[in-house]
Amino acid sequence: MIQWIIICYVLTYSSLMLVAGKLGDRYGRRRIFKIGLTVSCFGLAACSLAPSFELLLPARVAQGLGTALAIACGPALATSLYPESERPRIIGYYAAMFAAAGAVGPVVGGVLTDAFGWQGVFWFRIPLAGLVLALSWLLPQDKPPSFKGKPFDILGALLLVIALISLAATLSLVRRGEGGAALAIALLGTAAAAGFIRTERRAPDPVLRLDAFRSPRFALLNALNIVVSSASFTPLLFTPFFLTRYAGFDAAAGGLALASGAVGTTIAAAIAGRMLKTMSSQSVAALGAATAAAGLILIGQVDGASSLAEVIATLTLAGIGLGFFQTAYLDGVTAGLPESERGVAGGLAMATRTIGVVAAASMLTLLFGETELSALAAGAGPEQAFSQAYALAFAIAATAAAAGAILAWTMRRST
Repeated sequence: MIQWIIICYVLTYSSLMLVAGKLGDRYGRRRIFKIGLTVSCFGLAACSLAPSFELLLPARVAQGLGTALAIACGPALATSLYPESERPRIIGYYAAMFAAAGAVGPVVGGVLTDAFGWQGVFWFRIPLAGLVLALSWLLPQDKPPSFKGKPFDILGALLLVIALISLAATLSLVRRGEGGAALAIALLGTAAAAGFIRTERRAPDPVLRLDAFRSPRFALLNALNIVVSSASFTPLLFTPFFLTRYAGFDAAAGGLALASGAVGTTIAAAIAGRMLKTMSSQSVAALGAATAAAGLILIGQVDGASSLAEVIATLTLAGIGLGFFQTAYLDGVTAGLPESERGVAGGLAMATRTIGVVAAASMLTLLFGETELSALAAGAGPEQAFSQAYALAFAIAATAAAAGAILAWTMRRST
């Protein structure tokens, strides 16, 4: 049951990212950003005060809604503060700060939980969101609406949300071995996706212009973000168990090792922003995916005799690759859509990334468990079975990242 606390939040913000980005493009990104922060504050307060599990779930949904509204408009707002010529550098800094938050968040969350209980994770963020909301007047004024009386694509938005939720739910049900329910949800999602495509072709102002995907480069870049995000999530799935159960590191050392990946991503993202001034996004994406592949294959080779420094080095290398790739992807998808659709670009970036993460959490976890059980049935000991499954999972992730690097390089060569 506890898993639903996470599922409610993730499903809400991931399914609403594209819609939130479109709302920002239509009605003003600063306005939607501020509404998102306000909703987040109320959602966080409701979470921290929830007296029961049943009331915590809708509070998490509210928090997810606020997150979607605020984050989807983030890249568009950041780039609007500077000339278009500075877009790659600003995107690099934005991606770096996003990665830094990912590194600091779990550490702070752990400290707050130990000191104040789980409620502290929520109420601590309320003043932070409030401070950002108070400073939002520094952001550029919203431009007048440009949709010229065209109605908002409500049907398209609804079908998109159903399709994305169905995809995530199907993957989760497959992992849990509930094939019948997974098939039913998959059929629902397929019908919603088909309806969405049909609706977007006819809508006067669609949530997502499908003609953008007629560009093979744009379509492939988004597919690569799903693949590389899925591969790069592998360390967060399995490495914590390796560090504490098999490598013998204490919680502090394990936390330091895991944080090193996010640190690598932060540094690489900032560097990538400057690289994009002289290199194409396809070239930087290829470099990032190749670096991530190298890091992932090395992570899968560490064992109980490996030192903490060796583990940190492999995780950092994979993190550096992710930082290069994510920044190049965000720059590429932003450049692939007009300035008036920067909110959609930000929502698309987060949506494809989340699809990759959910796919990894579902499919790789299932594969890991099956491999481990097969090794145990063949007579392997628990540690040997874990090592076999661990190495296989990272070999697959590395292969996927390497394939992404080749495809990204091919895009660059065909320019």
